[in-house]
Amino acid sequence: MHWSEWKAKLQERSSRIVRDCSDLAKRTMKRTSSYIQSHKKQSLSIAAGLVLTIAAGASAQYYYTSNVNSVYHVSVNGKEIGVVNDPNVIHNWTVAKLEEEKAKTGLNLQLADYITFEEEREFKAPFNNDAAVQALASVADIKVQGVKLTIDGKVVGYMPDQQSADQVLAEVKQKYSGVPATTGNKAVVAAASTVPVKPNPVKEVAFKENVEMQTETVDASQILSAEKLEELLVKGTFKDMKHTVVEGDCIGCIAKKYGITSKDIYANNPGVTENTVLKLGQEINVTAVRPLVTVQVKEEVDQQEVIAFNTQIKNNDKVPKGETKVVQEGKNGSKTVKYEVVKENGQVVNRKVIKQDVTVQPVTQIMERGTKVIPSRGTGRLSWPASGYISSGFGQRWGSMHKGIDIAGAGSVMAADNGRVTFAGWNGDYGKSVIIDHGNGMKTLYGHMSVINVKAGDVVSQGKKIGVKGSTGQSTGVHLHFEVLQNGRNQNPIRYLK
Repeated sequence: MHWSEWKAKLQERSSRIVRDCSDLAKRTMKRTSSYIQSHKKQSLSIAAGLVLTIAAGASAQYYYTSNVNSVYHVSVNGKEIGVVNDPNVIHNWTVAKLEEEKAKTGLNLQLADYITFEEEREFKAPFNNDAAVQALASVADIKVQGVKLTIDGKVVGYMPDQQSADQVLAEVKQKYSGVPATTGNKAVVAAASTVPVKPNPVKEVAFKENVEMQTETVDASQILSAEKLEELLVKGTFKDMKHTVVEGDCIGCIAKKYGITSKDIYANNPGVTENTVLKLGQEINVTAVRPLVTVQVKEEVDQQEVIAFNTQIKNNDKVPKGETKVVQEGKNGSKTVKYEVVKENGQVVNRKVIKQDVTVQPVTQIMERGTKVIPSRGTGRLSWPASGYISSGFGQRWGSMHKGIDIAGAGSVMAADNGRVTFAGWNGDYGKSVIIDHGNGMKTLYGHMSVINVKAGDVVSQGKKIGVKGSTGQSTGVHLHFEVLQNGRNQNPIRYLK
């Protein structure tokens, strides 16, 4: 029976006792008066004695009834813990205790125990309010009506109410989606640094795991703060583990010891890299971050992409083999591609094309590839290697042998016959020079050039440009020095030029 019901019952019984005593006094006085009237003289002494007797009895009755009191046996979960004179003693202590605990925890608490009262009326019935309260304090089980959060059937923690739990889950989703989520009418606002200036349209944000919530009465000590629960969901733990570096430690060794990876250590310790030299006594955070939930975000991403041009190659039997030339320049095109991107805890795990539109068509590059085979063996009949006039002939000159002819004037230098380049570069007094072996015992030398357009190993055809006239080396002006060697001996080039 509740304490308020016991109070009402006590008041009713007290009123009934007062009425019964009043009725008894009235009846006694009435009988005494009647008796005295009918036996005024004969029974005066008897009446007086009777009055005294009745008065004494009434007095005794009044003393007894006035000292009969109600007490209440208090039981907690069916077990008696004490006796009080008023259920309010227990009620008031309970209210005060819950308010005291609420001030400490900020939670709305309740007494999980079932308290009952049993009334007993007895002459000067004993009770001890203080002892009953102390006994209750020692067994009182204060609980909170919390919300249990489970992930894939495993209990993660408890929150004080549904709204708090919803808000934490919304904030975890927002952490990886970048989109403010709402819990009821309240928006969860993200830090400015986590929200992109132009976020991609998000189609869906959901937990990959099965997340469930259920109301349950638990100890207040089991209730987590919002910050702790969020940290637990994101990191898998809210206790950081530290390792103190000792002699012989390395990043990989430390990671192996704690069952984590080197990447975990780098992520937990900004500034620590694979090149970091560890110091004795240095503390390393070795917390293994294993999120309890996976936030899966599906978003649409529009992206401009280049369409690479194709290259079409055509054979040309008029161009020497190994040479190519561009007939039509290629140009890249562009397209707009819409992707559906799936991220898990911020990392892209899937990406598929939904739609794509070509904005600029690419232009195919057309190239011609030479197929003409150029023999490395000369014909023996030399063509003029340059245009101009002969400024100095073959033979004795200024007291020494002039081994070739000089063709004066600016212009290009061509191969005098088919052959293979055996030298291309700086050649002492000849300056920039080229030597071609024509494969028939004949070689030609081209000296004093300003530019060389071939390299050693190249096979050239008769009339192929190999450079530009110049005045490099021991030279008095722009010209080409041209020599012909037959079986290693210099010959007069005029004899072989056609």
